[in-house]
Order: sequence, then structure tokens, then C-alpha cells
Amino acid sequence: MSSVGGGPGAGRQGLGARIVAIPLRWLGLSAGAAALAASGLFGGLEQVRKPEIPPATLNELNKGEPWNVTVTGGRLVGELPGLSLQDDANHWVAVVATVEVTAPESRNDMREIVDISGVDGLLHPDEPDRILVVRDATPVDYLNPGMPEKLAFLWEQSGSVPVPTEMRVTIYQKTYRLDTLGRSMEWLDLEPRAELTVPIEDRREA
Repeated sequence: MSSVGGGPGAGRQGLGARIVAIPLRWLGLSAGAAALAASGLFGGLEQVRKPEIPPATLNELNKGEPWNVTVTGGRLVGELPGLSLQDDANHWVAVVATVEVTAPESRNDMREIVDISGVDGLLHPDEPDRILVVRDATPVDYLNPGMPEKLAFLWEQSGSVPVPTEMRVTIYQKTYRLDTLGRSMEWLDLEPRAELTVPIEDRREA
């Protein structure tokens, strides 16, 4: 005697038996495929976008730690007293900015305050070649808290590339936190805080 849908494997018990009989690797593949499909539906496979860097404004104070920064301009300059270029055809690309240390201690990490992009032919693009105090053109070694200084951050640029008319300036920040290795409080986690486009004045003949 038989019934519709009868036979081996029919009904709830028969279905369970058939599932048990499926190789485990098949179930793993099915679960993975389902997860993949769900990720696709809900955007799980999209690339994580980096957060946008907040904009700064030329000649306006950008507050933060461990320094406040006011970018006041960009310059293209030739020979400077006491500084030599690697080639006579080269020149300096300068970011002029007023910097005030907001940390409670003096700092000597001025090369980490700003960097530039959008300028080809820099000999050392990762950090400034020189940093000078604008008022007396002397190299800066330390900045003291609460004493703003106008600085010129200098990058040497090859004379064989087009002269830039603008550049992108990024201002950086650090966080005062516990260093898990040294178990002491340190300024760590250097990261972009703000950025702005700065026009470059050609003052090589000045």
C-alpha cells in the first residue's frame, strides 16, 4: 500500500535522514555561499572607506594636540642663507605656518606637524628637509609650550619638473595615552587632523 509522496525518505523523519546523509563539507559550502549572498545583499563586501579628513582654512587657527597650527601660505624660494641645494637648478617649496605647542612640555618633533602632496619632484617627500624660524631664519630644535612661532617647512624640489602653483597641506595630531610596551604616558598615534589647499607664491627672484 502506498500514498502520495511516500517511499523511502518521505516525511519529517525521512528528510532528517537525508540531511544527515549529506557530506559535512557540502553543508559548509552551502553555509559559506549563504553568508556570501547575505554580505552582498547588505553591503558587507564593500571596501571600508577611510574617514574624510576635516578641512582647514588658510590663515585660520586649527586647534588640537599637541600643537595648534595656522597655515599662512606657500612659497617657492631659491638659495637661502646657510642652506645648500643638491643642484643649482633646484629650489625650495615652503609651507609657512604659525605653530603653538599645546602639550605641557617642549617638543622636538616638528617634522611631524605638516606634510604636503600634489607636488612632483620632491627629493624627500616623506618629511621636510629643513624647518626654519621665520623671524631670524635659524633652524628650529625645540618649541616651548604657549610660545607661538612662525615656521617655514622646506622641501627641496628638482628643477627638472614643472613649477607648482598650489599644494595640499595636511596637519597632523597625536594622542596622549598609555604606551602599552613602555607602560608610560606618551604622545602617540600620529594621524591627519585637517587638510587644505594652499596657493604657492613664486619668490625665487625676490
